[in-house]
Amino acid sequence: MSYYHILIEVNDHISTIEQTRDIEIFDIIEIQPYLHAILLPYFNEQLIELEDENLDFKDILHLQVKQTLLPIHDLIVEEQKLLPSDTDVTISAYEIFNNRDLSQDVTTIIFDLLEAIKLAPED
Repeated sequence: MSYYHILIEVNDHISTIEQTRDIEIFDIIEIQPYLHAILLPYFNEQLIELEDENLDFKDILHLQVKQTLLPIHDLIVEEQKLLPSDTDVTISAYEIFNNRDLSQDVTTIIFDLLEAIKLAPED
């Protein structure tokens, strides 16, 4: 079984200072709902409607889809066990996503497929 993880970096308009923030959706087993809710609207440069907020396409700086064979928490625990016990380093999801042995970036594959089949947005 594969797990998908969607990482979105957005401009944050909460304060007058230009800031960015990350939206992370981890451990997706069934990608299809996210395909229609996030990936297809992003591909078509449309508004993305999340559960608790809407994102304008122009505010999205970066979007990635990562794939792992285990849930992110399990991978973090396993990698943390490999560190020497006297280490103060804490493994995060981003270390897992940057390790090619533990995760694969499937963003390009997904968008190439969307381009190839030219999915129309849901009405």
